[in-house]
Amino acid sequence: MGKYAAKPNSGTPESATTDPGSPPLGSSYGSPTVRRRRLGTQLRQYRKVRGITVDDVAKQFDVTASTIYRMELGRVKVKARDIELFSKLYGFHDDPQLVRELTSLARDGSKRGWWAKYSDTIAPPYATYIGLEEDAIKLSVYDGLIINGLLQTNDYARASFDFVDAASKEHMEKRIELRMERQERISKRELQIWNVIDEAAIRRVVGGAAVMRRQLEKLVELSDYPNVRIQVLPFAGGAYPGMLGSFTLMEFGAGEDPEEPDPEPDPTYRHPDVVYIEGHTGDVYEEEHTNRFKAVFENLRVAALSPTMSLELIKSEIDRLGRLVDSRVMSWGRTRPSRARPSLGNLNGHCA
Repeated sequence: MGKYAAKPNSGTPESATTDPGSPPLGSSYGSPTVRRRRLGTQLRQYRKVRGITVDDVAKQFDVTASTIYRMELGRVKVKARDIELFSKLYGFHDDPQLVRELTSLARDGSKRGWWAKYSDTIAPPYATYIGLEEDAIKLSVYDGLIINGLLQTNDYARASFDFVDAASKEHMEKRIELRMERQERISKRELQIWNVIDEAAIRRVVGGAAVMRRQLEKLVELSDYPNVRIQVLPFAGGAYPGMLGSFTLMEFGAGEDPEEPDPEPDPTYRHPDVVYIEGHTGDVYEEEHTNRFKAVFENLRVAALSPTMSLELIKSEIDRLGRLVDSRVMSWGRTRPSRARPSLGNLNGHCA
């Protein structure tokens, strides 16, 4: 689930990356709802950066402020021809590449095709995922191979880059920094996460025994948060339906901006759920069959150990790793007394 960031978008306009007053340009990949929501988010960011009120924009478009809010929330489609006026209002009309990108988002937001929910590049549309995650109020996540990025320690995150290509490693520091910033919504209790983790992710030692032990200790710490629930799917239970691939089910609230509440709120509206599936050759945004994933997650949740029993399993692995670290330190001291001991973070532990 968004554990590895996409490569930087080579098509991003220079002004969008070098101008400190400009928000980052997001990806145009994904389903129509994803595109529409991303376009609205970007327009809101540019408006706020320029210090323009919704009322001012509404007057220029000769619509109500509520309509502009709904555009920014992805509730109302932004017409491609409207981008020209937005560009003049927000000061990016002299950036034709940015105008084309936003126009494409507006135009594609009303299209649907068999390819709509797939990215057309090997690099995943990470900016799109981050934008959705930022707006989500609850994540239901199944991870089969690695600890989720929202629950990782810095050292574990760093060690996870041992498995990526050279191009991804080039931007490792910034991506780890971003991953840590994403975790702030967890610590601030702004985002709920229910994570079902396969026992393989608990047993697989990433970064060495000491790094892995600290990672598991963090899972124990996070389990005390009222907005975090962790369950482990045990080896002993055998195979389960739906355990073949990791996925994240994102649920959203009304999406209102507390600083600028919608003057005409719709209490019945809730942004459609989105399922994100990370892949090696492309990412999937599923919106039509989210109920199937809810059913799969429920099956996994029921098959997993209870939160209490899951903590017991995690703690037992912490103890095992502690003994492993201690034995290796002692062994190193006996067999190589004349050499300095290595950093425990570089020890490579392996599970039985």
